[in-house]
Amino acid sequence: MSEEFLDHLVYSVYRAANELMGAERTWDLVWRTGEILYERLEAILGLESVEDPVEALSRIAEWLKSVGYVEEAEVRRISGEEFEYVMSKPAIARSAEELVREGRVPPHISTSLMFAVLKKRGLRAELGETVFLPEGRVVERWRVVGSRPD
Repeated sequence: MSEEFLDHLVYSVYRAANELMGAERTWDLVWRTGEILYERLEAILGLESVEDPVEALSRIAEWLKSVGYVEEAEVRRISGEEFEYVMSKPAIARSAEELVREGRVPPHISTSLMFAVLKKRGLRAELGETVFLPEGRVVERWRVVGSRPD
């Protein structure tokens, strides 16, 4: 499957969700999608016994790279509760950026998956700023609350 097709498909699905359900329900769709995807991947990636959220997030980042969703991905603690998620050339970057420019809820496919990882470990993340950089990198800032991930 081509990346171009996936990008157009994701744009179309999330634009339709925004139009038909409104922003609040589309955000519900975004977060629930990540939870369902995590349910499907947890055993496949051997994450059931991984208690350390940073290790689990790193495994998800590696998987996203291995399936071609991103060229590179990394989650790192900036300080205390602040984290940064850096993706290089995510497959859906164009559609996500376009949806954001239009004032619509973007898909946040990998972000919602990572937030589900945290939720499974009793943590909650809040999405901060998302920056689309010209060289194809996307940088998100998160605030993780609950017990502190190490």
